[in-house]
Amino acid sequence: MGVRFTDQCLDLEKRVKSFLDRLEFNSCLSDQPLNRSKTDALFSARAIGLPKFTISFDSDGGDEIKWKKEYKYLGYIISSKLGWGNLIKDVECKVRKRLSLIRSFKLFGCSSPSVRKVLFYSHVLPIFTWIYPVYLLLTRKQQESICKFYHTSLRRVLYCLEWNDIFFSYVLDELSLEDRCSAYWNRYLIALSASTDGNLLFEKANLCEFRKSWLDKEFSIRCLRKSKRFVPNHSILEKVVTWLSSIPMNSSVPHFEMQDIELLENFPDSFC
Repeated sequence: MGVRFTDQCLDLEKRVKSFLDRLEFNSCLSDQPLNRSKTDALFSARAIGLPKFTISFDSDGGDEIKWKKEYKYLGYIISSKLGWGNLIKDVECKVRKRLSLIRSFKLFGCSSPSVRKVLFYSHVLPIFTWIYPVYLLLTRKQQESICKFYHTSLRRVLYCLEWNDIFFSYVLDELSLEDRCSAYWNRYLIALSASTDGNLLFEKANLCEFRKSWLDKEFSIRCLRKSKRFVPNHSILEKVVTWLSSIPMNSSVPHFEMQDIELLENFPDSFC
């Protein structure tokens, strides 16, 4: 903080140069050559624009490493852009491609709803599982959009687009994406309770509480002053517990009396 952007770029250039030299040296010692043709770099800063310096491997003829706006790591899209919009778009694109394959799938010249539903759970639902860990970090609009997209995708596979989400959930006893995410986090918290990672997250939550108390001037630390640039920092456990407490305990699958269903069958126009 308080350092000019150009000075930060010069310092970063030196650090990157030193890192690449050590990386090449270690690759020679371990006899594991680097794939220089696939080596890219991502630049992220509060300032707008790309860096003005270039980076390259000296031992490979000085080929420059290209700057990229985003890349994939362990299935997630890493970019300098804030938010989860790129991940949601990537998930929706993959889902649409697999939906078209499932709808065109036929066994012995025919298909059935049960087969298409099994294919959906086998090949489409695993794509939605990438949303489970970050669902609570999405905005409310993004959560509603991805939940609606999940129901629409399943209704499209089963050729039930004329049904609304409520009636569709009742007929097929289908949980919403939000319920699946909450079930995932409930199981994950139980697993974390007896693990080292859970203890580390608990310590991080305590540290955030002490930091918040310090910023609120509830106590002071000698020789340490707070800056106006400090931003609020909420622990991931606090976000998870707050989000889970907002989810209703009952299932998202609605319950209707059989008389209501018979009335719908006899007078369908009155429910439009």
